[in-house]
Amino acid sequence: MLSLVLRERSPMVIFPIIATTLAFGCCLAVLRDHIARPKPAGLVWTIAFAIFGTAALSEVLGTLIGWTPLLARTYYVLGATLVVGYLALGELYLLMRRQRVDRIAGVLVVLTALAISLVSKASVGADVETAGWEALERSPGLTAVTMFLNIGGTLILVGGLVYSAISFKRRGIMRNRMIGCLLIAAGTLAVASGGTLTRLGSHQYLYIAMSLGITLIFAGYVRTRKPDVAPAPKPVAMVRDSGLGMRESGD
Repeated sequence: MLSLVLRERSPMVIFPIIATTLAFGCCLAVLRDHIARPKPAGLVWTIAFAIFGTAALSEVLGTLIGWTPLLARTYYVLGATLVVGYLALGELYLLMRRQRVDRIAGVLVVLTALAISLVSKASVGADVETAGWEALERSPGLTAVTMFLNIGGTLILVGGLVYSAISFKRRGIMRNRMIGCLLIAAGTLAVASGGTLTRLGSHQYLYIAMSLGITLIFAGYVRTRKPDVAPAPKPVAMVRDSGLGMRESGD
């Protein structure tokens, strides 16, 4: 019986499995990089990828073995509420002074605790097995926290990244950082578009968008960490100066 259920649901779970694998793979890669070269952005993005992966794993388990109130709450607080906020915090550590971002990080920790508290108190409908995380009843307070973190986080990520890319382009510096910023911005927009795409008729569109988005975000992160190659110095030619000896010329 279990094998029959798994066969029936397997086409529905392939994209959440891909998203889970990508997220935890990115988490381990960023963590390894952070251990080698510790920076606040690396630590925060390790947490963000772990949040993303755990939310996608909740979808996988809910699809394969059945949704429970615990899985619904886990998915909502991590995937729907917190992940964009932590991605934005990682970006702020690249754009602003650490002391200022540390204060913002403190606010995010408070909002995280508030979101966990609100989700833990939220009721889950009796139709959770079929409705999944959508069976969670969202209070006005929980909706406000979710919207604030998602809208604010997206604006910070995309706005900050595009601003950084334009600034690097104008100054002719940090080409790898510029390209990485644009990739992260594109990935964030892809993740944000997932909820909209589900209105086209399939919940799987959410995970197609998420898989693409997390791949772009990770590629952008890797690119921002890649050192730029310094331009090669112009060759120095030696020419004679009317018999007065040798002088250097850049021509």
